[in-house]
Amino acid sequence: MNLTLDIVFIIAGFALLIFGGDVLVRVAVQFAVRYKIPPATIGLTVVAAGTSLPELVTSIVAALQGNADIAVGNVVGSNSFNIMAGIGLACLIRPNRVQKSALKIEWPFLMLITIGLYLVSTDLLIGRIDGSLMLFVLVAFFWYAVKNAKKIGLEVEDEDIPAEVKDSVAKDLGLLVLGLIALIGGAELTLTGAINLGKYFGLSDRVIGLTIVSAGTGLPELATSAMAAYRGRDDIAIANVLGSNIMNILAILGVTSLITPLQVNSDIVNYDMIVCMIVTFILLPMMLKKVRSIMRWEGMILLGMYIAYVASLL
Repeated sequence: MNLTLDIVFIIAGFALLIFGGDVLVRVAVQFAVRYKIPPATIGLTVVAAGTSLPELVTSIVAALQGNADIAVGNVVGSNSFNIMAGIGLACLIRPNRVQKSALKIEWPFLMLITIGLYLVSTDLLIGRIDGSLMLFVLVAFFWYAVKNAKKIGLEVEDEDIPAEVKDSVAKDLGLLVLGLIALIGGAELTLTGAINLGKYFGLSDRVIGLTIVSAGTGLPELATSAMAAYRGRDDIAIANVLGSNIMNILAILGVTSLITPLQVNSDIVNYDMIVCMIVTFILLPMMLKKVRSIMRWEGMILLGMYIAYVASLL
């Protein structure tokens, strides 16, 4: 095992993730302006789906290899990572204002399906019927989100849209593909190096799935939200995390369990899913404040919670 090469993979992966996250944010804003869709909705759907691809690929491969601990732990760990590290870092960079839809629609829906995942998993099996139901709920939610976005629209007239924005559809699609490739490639490089390091230090599959794999596949969300916050697009930063967590539960576990039923480790159900529910719930008081912004000190708390959680697993 070449530890030096693994470290190079991780560094190169981080570089690709930062680049891909920046490109994805720029393209998302362009699409939002062109089609008069709120950027938060683009972050909730297109960006969230794109940044969740590494989790999808990783969980499917792990499940097909008979390693359900990594497949399920990847999703549960990524959701916790996205909230504690993703939103935490984004808010540390810049206080993030919470959109009304995040408080009224996305967060309640995420909380509901997070609890639902726990209840479905109490028999230690996520079967094909469970997966089919998850995918049905996902399609219904996305249909509602897009329909609601079109109803709200953007307060902008067609003539207010710059000509370069109108005429750059093909360019934006190319950049979107480039950004997604960079994110997936960066996650793959980081993941390969991180898993090798984890095995070198003797970590179990459950711990590798909940920490190294989930953090590695969650890096696209972290990179995208961090770059969105840096550019002042907090409407995308928070929506991306909420949308990605929704995608992780409904799409990734839905598709994976449809391909092959997933045996769930009792430790994941009794500890890690409960942690995931707690950190999802903790977002509520942070978003309900009068200023409706998650502040830097709250971002530090979220990051501290993630460090404590990882320490509890090691």
